[in-house]
Amino acid sequence: MGLFRKNKGTPLKELERYHGKRVSYVVEREDAEENVIGRTGGISVDSEKLVVVCDGHEVFRCSTDGIVCAELMSHNGADIKGRDMTTGKLRHIVVHYANKR
Repeated sequence: MGLFRKNKGTPLKELERYHGKRVSYVVEREDAEENVIGRTGGISVDSEKLVVVCDGHEVFRCSTDGIVCAELMSHNGADIKGRDMTTGKLRHIVVHYANKR
């Protein structure tokens, strides 16, 4: 019996909060670099996957199983880590929400 247990990912109920969020831009973190991979889009979440679409193109698709998703401290975005469903590569993206007007 330990004090700490391994995090198995973000529960689906928490992921559903991100469904329908409008996105201003998305950056991907690789090593020490951040590259903008998309602008103007949205987030879609269902029971099997989380998808980020920008400018009509899918920029990120990840299974909800094992994904780690957390809101930024400023509450204007989310930090998402998960295995890409198309490439199988572990990816780390930061989604910045669009301002509500």
